[in-house]
Amino acid sequence: MGWDAVISLKQNSRDLYQSAVRLFAARPPDTTFSEQRDHKTYRVQLWDTEGLPFTIDNPEPVRVVRSEEVLDRKRYRQGELTSHSTDHEWLWFTTLSKQAFPTPVIRQLGHSRWKNENNGWMDLTKHWALKHGFLHSCRHRPKQTNACGESESVSNRGLAAVTLILLIAFVLTSAFVLRHSKLARRDHLTAIAVAAQLRVWASKVPPSIRAPD
Repeated sequence: MGWDAVISLKQNSRDLYQSAVRLFAARPPDTTFSEQRDHKTYRVQLWDTEGLPFTIDNPEPVRVVRSEEVLDRKRYRQGELTSHSTDHEWLWFTTLSKQAFPTPVIRQLGHSRWKNENNGWMDLTKHWALKHGFLHSCRHRPKQTNACGESESVSNRGLAAVTLILLIAFVLTSAFVLRHSKLARRDHLTAIAVAAQLRVWASKVPPSIRAPD
């Protein structure tokens, strides 16, 4: 299969999902702990199993981790601070080994995808124009004649190249703001404000430089 990632397991992988749910329902959790973070308390139960076949057609064994979490926090309701609890369930599958990546680490990696979603893809689509129209901007491709004398479109490498350039620009800008810019930290500038200033600066005509005599 060739991945080394933690992927959310949902009903679209029905056989694997049902096998994992039935297996975990028949036994107590493997790990139980509480975690305090951002004025919130997470009561966590984790199940972990290896060796489940991914699909009937592709029976490569994968590892499945299930997390049942109760989130306890305080909320203001009608002017009064009251306790509030919500239940959550998560399932992930991966090929990462249990020896190198213990069960709590898999949970952490599974939840980290939301940070990637919010700080990466959401910024790209909201502020960097990575939208449906952009993704189809390279659909008009030149033609070439194949060995049979028929006309066909050349390989669409333009979309991948343009998307990669956009991702590089996003990463460099984010790294500059978060890790380098003292002015951004001092003046509490957002990444969008810094990007706007960089855009204005980059669009200016460079000063003329007299050639040496």
